[in-house]
Amino acid sequence: MSAVKSQKKQVRLNGADRLDEICKVAARMICEKGYDGTSMSEIASAVGITKAGIYHHIEGKRELLFAIMSYGMDSLHREVIVPARAISDPESRLRTIITNHARLITSNSGPQGNNPVTILVDETAGLMPAHRRKVNQRKRSYVDMIRQTLTELKDQGKLRDVDITAASFSLLGMIIWLSRWYNPRGRLTPDQVAQDITRIALGGLLRC
Repeated sequence: MSAVKSQKKQVRLNGADRLDEICKVAARMICEKGYDGTSMSEIASAVGITKAGIYHHIEGKRELLFAIMSYGMDSLHREVIVPARAISDPESRLRTIITNHARLITSNSGPQGNNPVTILVDETAGLMPAHRRKVNQRKRSYVDMIRQTLTELKDQGKLRDVDITAASFSLLGMIIWLSRWYNPRGRLTPDQVAQDITRIALGGLLRC
């Protein structure tokens, strides 16, 4: 069965989650071709519905981009931020943040390693100003949580002599870059990658 036919079948089976399916397919295409290089007609064809069907769920391409980013941020909030906030110990919290974020990217990668979360970094220029502010606010909130966690570790004397801002963005960069090189068909499982990334990051941030 072709990929398009499989997608058509999947869309029919999950009609209640049609927008989520559109976001997932569109995200993979935008990761591969870029925002400007991906048309709504191509997205509709890949999803297995008409272009009019796309516009039944979303008003336009810029709104679709915002929906994709919101979908990615919702996943990040649910799978990374919420579990981390429940942990009082900063070292355990940092470990959870790194492991869960890495697993979120690698576990939800498509055949080419693409994940909706990765678009949050590359394509914000395509958003309308109001949408860009909302996405950036959610991103800043996540960075602030990481910065706060590192600050707590510093206060406990557990953090190496590093700048907290540089450490926070370097940590995020290492995790997000997974989408550029991780191959879900390769020899490493998502759990193996998450464990290795966590070990490397903690080794560089924490005092022995």
